[in-house]
Amino acid sequence: MKFGVFAIVFLLWAGSVLAQESKSVDPCIAYGQEVNQQVSEWDYAQFEENGWRVLASKKCFFAAGSSIVIWLSTHEKEATPAQTRTLRYHAARVFAMSGRSQIAQIHLKQAKNPDQEAGAVPDWNSYIDAFSAWLSRDISALRTSIGQLALQAEDENGFKPNLIAAKRFLVCYSRPYASIETDPVCLEEKKDATTTTNDAIKENSAQ
Repeated sequence: MKFGVFAIVFLLWAGSVLAQESKSVDPCIAYGQEVNQQVSEWDYAQFEENGWRVLASKKCFFAAGSSIVIWLSTHEKEATPAQTRTLRYHAARVFAMSGRSQIAQIHLKQAKNPDQEAGAVPDWNSYIDAFSAWLSRDISALRTSIGQLALQAEDENGFKPNLIAAKRFLVCYSRPYASIETDPVCLEEKKDATTTTNDAIKENSAQ
């Protein structure tokens, strides 16, 4: 139960951080505590609707990530592999939004699908590789991952899944993750300016 051990260590660390931040009366602490009191009782759908997404919508990104860690720890036996990978991915997103790149990397490593077939569409693992490369500041690996996504067949809407989202990492390579997710400037082509990374990935689940 490697995840359980990691969760305990992480929660101890997170608790100390939250205790220090409580001095500034951060409302996200109260929001996070309210959600975490119910996390163990929620199934996956309930947690998706009422848990981390609610915290993220309040811009409580660190609290959102912490709630995901707690949910995964308390639902380790019943969570499906796809649910776990999806939540690991979203944990990486919200931790990256809060500037915790190293923690985001830990979650991305477990967001990949070990059973993904060669030539799969969408190529989920290459998108995760692109995200990870950006976090580690490896522009060569980022370009390689984007190249792999470009090899995909187009979907029914004429797009190559996650390619636009991955290119945002390159266009806004030196900008914060929040910009990469939300700023139209990070899109490669102006004609796509009505599409945001959130639009491209909000419905994604790990393949």
